[in-house]
Amino acid sequence: MKKFIYGTVTVVVLAVAGFFLFTPPAATGPAASRTVSITFRFPEGYELTEGAPFALTWEAEGPAGASLAPVKVRNFNPLISPCKLVLAPPSGSGAVILTARLYYCQKASRMCFQGDFKTRVPLVPGDTPVIPWVWEITPKKA
Repeated sequence: MKKFIYGTVTVVVLAVAGFFLFTPPAATGPAASRTVSITFRFPEGYELTEGAPFALTWEAEGPAGASLAPVKVRNFNPLISPCKLVLAPPSGSGAVILTARLYYCQKASRMCFQGDFKTRVPLVPGDTPVIPWVWEITPKKA
């Protein structure tokens, strides 16, 4: 009788282990793209500098808060408002971190500046076609 019980337990354990070891992982499709519609807002008396070489990168924020490698956005032009960005963060990302290098001028003094600005855009769960985002730009005090 003991041999029968031990044999049955051994067969069940091997069957369960084989099921978990040899079952292929679930296929994950490509990351779904998300569109973020950004409107840049400067304080009164400031404006973007036309013709300046603007730059924008984004990085996905993972579930544990870790950031992935930044991705450069091609043909970024903040003068076109709202600026629509199509991003493809990995599934499970809770947010994207945007970093922009902007050139702006103070209207009263006609002095122009360059600044790097960062913002965190939370990704809305579900099938939201466009995520609207107003980016409040705060120039550094000279």
